[in-house]
Parts: sequence; structure tokens; C-alpha cells
Amino acid sequence: MKKNRSTGHNGWLRQEIRNLKEVEHGGEIWKYLGRSRKILDFSSNANPLGPSQKVLKVLRESLGLIGFLPDNDSSSVREAIAEYLGRPIKPSNIIVGNGSTELIHLFALTFVNKSEECLIPVPTFGEYEVAVRKAGGRPHFLKLKSSDNFTLEIDEILGNIKPRKTKIIFICNPNNPTGQAVSKPDLIRLLNETLNSNILVFLDESYIEFSSEDSLASLVEKYPNLFVLRSLTKIFGLMGLRIGYGVASEEIVRFLSKAKISWNVNVLAQVAAVTALRDRDYLEKAKRIVEKERKFLFRGLQKIKGFQVLPTEANFLLINVGKSGFDAPSLKERLLKHGLLIRDCSSIRGLNSRYIRISVRLRSENRKLLEALASVVGSHEAY
Repeated sequence: MKKNRSTGHNGWLRQEIRNLKEVEHGGEIWKYLGRSRKILDFSSNANPLGPSQKVLKVLRESLGLIGFLPDNDSSSVREAIAEYLGRPIKPSNIIVGNGSTELIHLFALTFVNKSEECLIPVPTFGEYEVAVRKAGGRPHFLKLKSSDNFTLEIDEILGNIKPRKTKIIFICNPNNPTGQAVSKPDLIRLLNETLNSNILVFLDESYIEFSSEDSLASLVEKYPNLFVLRSLTKIFGLMGLRIGYGVASEEIVRFLSKAKISWNVNVLAQVAAVTALRDRDYLEKAKRIVEKERKFLFRGLQKIKGFQVLPTEANFLLINVGKSGFDAPSLKERLLKHGLLIRDCSSIRGLNSRYIRISVRLRSENRKLLEALASVVGSHEAY
């Protein structure tokens, strides 16, 4: 008997995959390049400087390596990261991934058992939820309040922990898309409270270099339940090469390495990462420029009628445009006509169509955005 094709296809799927919803992200510039000769992308949280000249040089010199398999352990990258972070971090405390997103999914695959709960404050990066659901776990969402600028209080986290049910607490610090940050003393209090309760703390520090907050990477041996995620694509401008890393106890790294796919980081990403990590002049320049332009953009956005701009510790700003006469989708479409792409945050759990996110770019580009917004929405004063 001929089997119904649609029923057969549906039957192939694991239940967890059948019910997954695709996560929408910024950086969707490829969709719009045909609509304009040039589009400035304010939707992707990249370093506005792009890769350093030293990185571009080493990439050109390393093209011949494409013919070889990459180092499966990313040994040179791990050594460079250990040097970058300093003591007490060792290469054995580090795992490297094909972008930080791969490590989010690897972590859930390795540690989340079916039906275990993972605590996720929202709004935040949508891949935590997807990774948990793919592993068969259950996301437990803690909805942060817009009236408090989506500030995460550690007491709220502690109050939402379920003994013998909560397996992982996901915290993005600074948080994407809100830009809010939790202080180091508060995070240490959380670690102390969870240390002996079999709860893992997944701390995503992908944007930490843009902030004034201290990293917790140096504490991973003191707190064996801590995993710190870092990105090499954001601060170092390597978005297209996809490379990130995690810092944890040697035991957690061994567990993750067992589940990691082979040759997950390509050869060009590895050579670029080593060079980028050692280019401290570029790093400091990028930090200075982003800090200066973040202040400029924040002041300018506050002048736009009906905009409520949240303070931020990252290289992007979240804005409530609800009183401007526009919603996020319509404002995005209007700005595309000016050759500008922003992030419509309607799809982010915990937000709605009143919110947009804008990344920090260079002065001339930021000025162009502000002028376009003043033209489309209006401003309280001449810009």
C-alpha cells in the first residue's frame, strides 16, 4: 500500500523538532541588498570597525590552508584565549565553537535531560529556548518588567528556582536585546546559592568587552557549576567567520568535548581568531569608539519624538517607539527606503511590536540614521 507522503514525512520528525519555532535574528541584510545599492545594517550587533587590518592580512596569507582539515581541538585558539584572559585560565578550561551559538546548543545537548527545566529570563537571546527545546528540556520563562527597564534581579532568579527540577539558569550579561547588565557581586551571590544544588549557571558574556562590567571567566574553577560563553565575532568583527568560545572547569570542558562535532571550527576562523586576540591596539580602539558613539547615539535617539531609549552596557540600544506613531515593522520599512536596516523586535519573547534595536556604528553612519529618523518620525529639536 502506498503510504501518504505528508503523513510519512511528519512521522520522521522527533517531537521536539516538530514543535520548534524558527528564531528570527538581526543581520538579515542579505534579504534586502537587492532593494538598494547600499544598506547600512543597524540590525546586527557587530563591531563597526570590522576586522582589524592584521586579521585581514593573515587571512590573505592563509588561503592555502583551505586544502587541509582544521585542527579538531582548535589548540592554537585555546592557547591564545588563555593568554588573552590571563591566569588562572588554562587552555584546558576552554572549548571553541563555530560561533557562540553552536556552544549554546552543545551545552543543552550535553546537560539537559528530557523534561528538565531551564530558567530563562526574557526578553533575551532566542537561541537558549531553541537549544533547550531541541534537547527535550522545558524552558521556564521569567518575564522581566518594562517598567524596570527589564532589569534582572537575582532575588527573582532565586525565587523561580524549582528544587530538583531546575537544571540550568541562562543569563546574558550584558543582555541582548536590552543592554542591561547584572553586577559581578550579584552574579557571585547567585553562584554561591546554586553551587551545591546541582544547578548549572550559563553566563553569556558575548558583549562583555563593550561594557564596564567584569567578566566571571576567572572564577570557573572556584564555581564548577559555571559556564561562561564568549564571542570572538562581536568585539573583533569576525561575524562571517563564526567563532566563539566557552570557559568552564576542566570537567565541563571534557564533557562538552565528547559531544562536540569534529572539525567544527574552520581553518580561516582559527588563524583569524589567534591574530585578533593578540591585536590589543585594535581592541582598545574599538572599545573607545563604541563607547563614544554609544553616547552620541543615545543622546540623539532621546530627541526623537515618542522614543523611549533604554540605557545600555552593550554596543546596541533597545527603544520603545510606541508613542512615536509607528510600530516596529512600519518603522523598519520606512527606514529601508533610506537605505537603513534596523532590528524589529516584535518576534522576541517578552517584547512586542513597540520595540526596535539599533546597533552602534561609526559617527557618519549614526548621524545618517538620526537624520532619517528625525525626517520620518520627527524630533523634539533640530538635530
